[in-house]
Amino acid sequence: MSAPRYPNESKAYRAARDSLLKDERELVKKVKAVAAKRRKLPPGGQLKEDYVFQWANDGKLGKSVKFSELFGDKNTLLLYSFMFGPNWDNPCLSCTSLVDGFDRSWYQVSRDAAFVAIAKAPAERINAWAKKREWSQIPLVSGFSSPFQADYKCQGDSDDMQLPVMHVFRKQKGKIFHFWATELSGNHVDTVWPYWNLMDFTPEGRPDIPVPPQNFRSEFLEKHYLNKK
Repeated sequence: MSAPRYPNESKAYRAARDSLLKDERELVKKVKAVAAKRRKLPPGGQLKEDYVFQWANDGKLGKSVKFSELFGDKNTLLLYSFMFGPNWDNPCLSCTSLVDGFDRSWYQVSRDAAFVAIAKAPAERINAWAKKREWSQIPLVSGFSSPFQADYKCQGDSDDMQLPVMHVFRKQKGKIFHFWATELSGNHVDTVWPYWNLMDFTPEGRPDIPVPPQNFRSEFLEKHYLNKK
């Protein structure tokens, strides 16, 4: 299959584009190779306890749900812990950007794996935020009364010092094991983040800003994370 030629493009452009195309192919190969290597990980540690959370979705707000019940009829659970502590005014702007995308991708992912988002804020506050963002698909739970976030490295020294982590758990022979988690300090789920990836396609590239543009502020985030010296 011949490479495309677009109207009025120069030979210099085509030569540079073809060279870049080689790099793009190598990048795709590398991403697939890393994913294959991830799938070959041995089982992680068995789930510390069957944590109890509270639903934050309309219709079951505040009702208790066990960790094991989040799997539904699936054997794999993706659990994204986003930064929204009990005393935060608003959640993290970046985490909100991610969950915006996760909410619209949930119905596809959930065909093969359970996919849930959790925060440390009380269920009522998570629910109120979900309504503002019009999140309507992804299951949401609160870990307000649970030690899960502390046990699984989703927070620092206190409940309000939250960290963004994508966890994956797997059911095997009636037991639950930790499979994988993001352990990078930055760009931890970069490959599935619509905003930054789309900006990478533009001539201007990613804006030199710490978080995606939003129509709200998080004073807690600004004070304790973005302006931290």
